[in-house]
Amino acid sequence: MRFAFLSVLALSACTSIVPMTAMQLSGLSPTTADPADFAVDLTLPAGIDLGPGTAKLLFTVTRTDVDQTEEGVFTLQRDGSVFRVDPADHAALRALQATARQWKAENDDATGGSLSINLSPCLLGDGPADDAKVSVAIQMKQDGPFLPLVRNGPISAVTSEEQLRDMPACPTGQ
Repeated sequence: MRFAFLSVLALSACTSIVPMTAMQLSGLSPTTADPADFAVDLTLPAGIDLGPGTAKLLFTVTRTDVDQTEEGVFTLQRDGSVFRVDPADHAALRALQATARQWKAENDDATGGSLSINLSPCLLGDGPADDAKVSVAIQMKQDGPFLPLVRNGPISAVTSEEQLRDMPACPTGQ
C-alpha cells in the first residue's frame, strides 16, 4: 500500500524542515493511526491568519484493480495555533481507515492513498513582512510532545509570491 503522508501546506524544498520529524512521520500508517492522537501546531507570521472553519484533513484511498476511490474531508478544530480532527468526525475517519485496511488486505499492490491538510490563509492588514517566518510542529500521540517539522521557515516555503499576492483579506472581526 502506498500513501503520500501529510503534505502540510504543500511544503516545498525547504531547508527549515526537521529531517528527524519528517522521518518519524514517514513511518506512520494513516490506516491505523488514531485520529484523536494527531494535532498540528501552526505558527503563522503577523499579517496572515486562517479563515474560520477552513482547516480540513483530506483522506483518500484508491483501489486501482476495481477502479474505486473513497475519500473524506474532515474538519480540523482550532484551539489557538493547534488544529485537531473534530471529535464529531472521528467515527467517519475511522470507517474510511477500515476501508483502506480491508482494501490493503485484499490487494495491497492496487491500494494507495493520501492524507493531507488543506488550510485557507487570509491576510490581516498589510499582510506579512517580506522576511516572515512559519513554524509547523506535529503531535503524533495524544498528550505527547509536539515535534518540529518546519522550524522558522521562510513564508516562501509554504506559499508562492503569486499566492500571497492573490490571498484574500480575512473576514472582518477576525
